[in-house]
Amino acid sequence: MGPLAELLLLLCVLYGGSCEDSAIIVPGEEGGQAVLPCNTMAVNATSVTWFMVNPRVEVLSCDKEGSSNPKYSRLNGSSLLILDLRLQDEGFYGCKVCSEMADPPAHIQLKIASGPHNITFQISPTNILPNGTHYTSRGSQLNFSCSSYSSPEPTNTIAFHVGNQSELFDSQNTSMLNFSLTNVAPNYQGNYTCTVVNPLSKKTRDYTIPLLVYHPPAYAMGCSVNYTGVPSQFSLTCYWLGGYPAPQLQWENDGKILSNGTLDTLLVTLNSSEYTDKPKPTCKGQHTITNEIKVDTCNVHLGYPNLQSHALRTCIKGENVTLSCSVFGANPPAVITWLRNVSNPNVEVRSGAKYQIVQIGNDSFLTIVNCSKEEDEGNYICKSENGVATKEIYIWLDVTTPHNIVGLVSAIMILFLVVVALITGTVLYCDPQIYIKANPFRKGESEVLVLVESEEEEEMQQVGDSVVNTPYTDAEPSTPAVANGNIYKHEVLFHSPPDNISSDLLSEVSEETEGEHLEEDF
Repeated sequence: MGPLAELLLLLCVLYGGSCEDSAIIVPGEEGGQAVLPCNTMAVNATSVTWFMVNPRVEVLSCDKEGSSNPKYSRLNGSSLLILDLRLQDEGFYGCKVCSEMADPPAHIQLKIASGPHNITFQISPTNILPNGTHYTSRGSQLNFSCSSYSSPEPTNTIAFHVGNQSELFDSQNTSMLNFSLTNVAPNYQGNYTCTVVNPLSKKTRDYTIPLLVYHPPAYAMGCSVNYTGVPSQFSLTCYWLGGYPAPQLQWENDGKILSNGTLDTLLVTLNSSEYTDKPKPTCKGQHTITNEIKVDTCNVHLGYPNLQSHALRTCIKGENVTLSCSVFGANPPAVITWLRNVSNPNVEVRSGAKYQIVQIGNDSFLTIVNCSKEEDEGNYICKSENGVATKEIYIWLDVTTPHNIVGLVSAIMILFLVVVALITGTVLYCDPQIYIKANPFRKGESEVLVLVESEEEEEMQQVGDSVVNTPYTDAEPSTPAVANGNIYKHEVLFHSPPDNISSDLLSEVSEETEGEHLEEDF
């Protein structure tokens, strides 16, 4: 006993009060043992007796080392050893020197801890699987009940655990704990634990129940088709996510079952030989929770790839050219590759320094760098495959050698200038208004042809008659017969030709003059 406890006990004795509240508590566990020390007022006491109060019962007398009950015995001369503890052993104990007549107050309280035993944990209403797992449906209300036998009254706790996280629902100092959870959500699927702790012995017991929360898929069913990369092979994928447990899925095509299973994603691989004229694979799903059944379906349309491109492309030697190829109508989406059919047939073209391949959506572009007639001219093949079918389209590349453009343009310009000169010379030579003046062979007294307007024809006719009737003379008349300064357009007046004129020219002029007179006569 400590100094403070001894002082409190002394005060209790002096004032004759009850000292049970100041007693030392010695814990013990049912079925175990306990040692009670004797702290008497007589320091030199060597022989003591032990008694139990309420009612007073002597458990160990002064004249005996032991008791008639084998569970009580002395330890170290003055201490009391109690074996095989029972709940009946719990109470207040005291000791005194054998020579003392009066009993001192009890100074030790023996408390016996029992349990927790017989833990019962229930969650209702739930259904139980063959493996003992409980399950309920989303939105339901659950009642939790945890009970046990324990002395003293235990601390009772109900908690929820999922992964490394936990949530405390309720905790009380009671042997029976009840708790309710309403509108159960899917995220409350996990382990529920009832924990009971004896506050005296700190002994802990727990009971865990796994609980599953069933609910139908939260999303609509989806289907997709993909090319596996293996020629003449594609895969169908059906998924129905967000439900628990997993739904039952089944792929069908034209009344034939392709694959089925209980899972949220169903994958089946098919060959193009199973492709029909009207392909429409369908996936059916069903999810069941007791009496609640939910169904859904989805399907995919398979399609051949169709290609479109230019059949002929031209490239100038040493320059770059781009071949294009487009695919449409393919489901699953097609993979486009380029092949060369030049020296080695059907050799796949890969991107590098010579060839550059770019694909944007369903369009593929092949750029050939530094065209060469010997290496690059020929057939190129655009190939598309999606597992359902394989299609090809041929493109012919023609490589041409560039011409001397500068020389060709110069020749065209020279020819154009020559044509312009010829046309200009012809116009200058044939125009009647400038013919006589512009003729370089006529000099000095060469004849002059002047045209007169038609409205002055009558006046000029009179002047012409007078000129014709006048005898010819070399003398130049003082005043020429003119009308308004012009000679009549049908009459030609000649001066004496020069002596050095050519006889051929004279005869030619005479013929022209005679011809004109004949026409006038007619």
